[in-house]
Amino acid sequence: MKKEVTIYNFCPCYKDFEGELICLNNDSLCDIEHSIFAADILNQEATLDLVKQFEIPDGKTCYSSIYTYDGCVYCSSQGFKIRIHKEDITDDMLSQAIRLYALGPTQITVDCASCIYGILLALVLSQDQASIKRYLDEFSLKVAIKFTELELDDVDESTPYFETVQSYLVKLLEDQYYWQEVHKNLIKSKEPKPLIELVNKMELLDRLQFLFYSQVLNIRSIESSRILVRMLSHILRTSRNILDLNEEIHALVASDTIGGHEEDETLILKIEDYMEKSRTLDHFFGNIADIMKGTS
Repeated sequence: MKKEVTIYNFCPCYKDFEGELICLNNDSLCDIEHSIFAADILNQEATLDLVKQFEIPDGKTCYSSIYTYDGCVYCSSQGFKIRIHKEDITDDMLSQAIRLYALGPTQITVDCASCIYGILLALVLSQDQASIKRYLDEFSLKVAIKFTELELDDVDESTPYFETVQSYLVKLLEDQYYWQEVHKNLIKSKEPKPLIELVNKMELLDRLQFLFYSQVLNIRSIESSRILVRMLSHILRTSRNILDLNEEIHALVASDTIGGHEEDETLILKIEDYMEKSRTLDHFFGNIADIMKGTS
């Protein structure tokens, strides 16, 4: 007899980014508080009534646990359906992702969350080149909006794609020139090496982002399947480089060893602005790396 609910002691939408705990459900980046309070109670013998008793729909409590019921997958703490890229994750998709990840009797834990999330995203997009192109379009527009002065509420189907992304490209160029100038001045004034290293990496990060968006704009007009696959391979390489560099920069800033910038208000604001954006970069470029592995 099939169980009413099946409990899983992990959640694909749970993300630990350098100590910042984030929920990725429904394409969000919400701060969460991890709780193991219900871990021993929400086990394989749990019923739907028992799971519902332990829901805390406050938008932040996370058990890093999910359950399946009636063909759908739900968050054990909030009760929400698990959604990735605007699509509800089904029981069958979750089972397929687990089989693809764990070829054998491997115990799936919270440490496996990011890998399972990547597989589910790939299943949603079906590893289809056309859907990948659409995802890259949506991604580049979404980040361009998020990192410029446009408000998401002001965006609809009539929002000009090229103009929005090109505005972000201009911003990236301006930031590159800023970091280049700061780098030159820091060397001249013999500031601490970690600070000089940080500024150098920030300039490289903007340069790599500029390359990525230029590549995405380019593939919009490509119809040849052979050329598209090669271009997607280059985009994947750029995404991986951005992902690795972003992790290095975030760790460097979080280490609090850079020093030498306390009196430069503009530099302080730039660093603070980056820290707010860093996990968004990690999430989106991590997604791209996941869904495009099969194209490299």
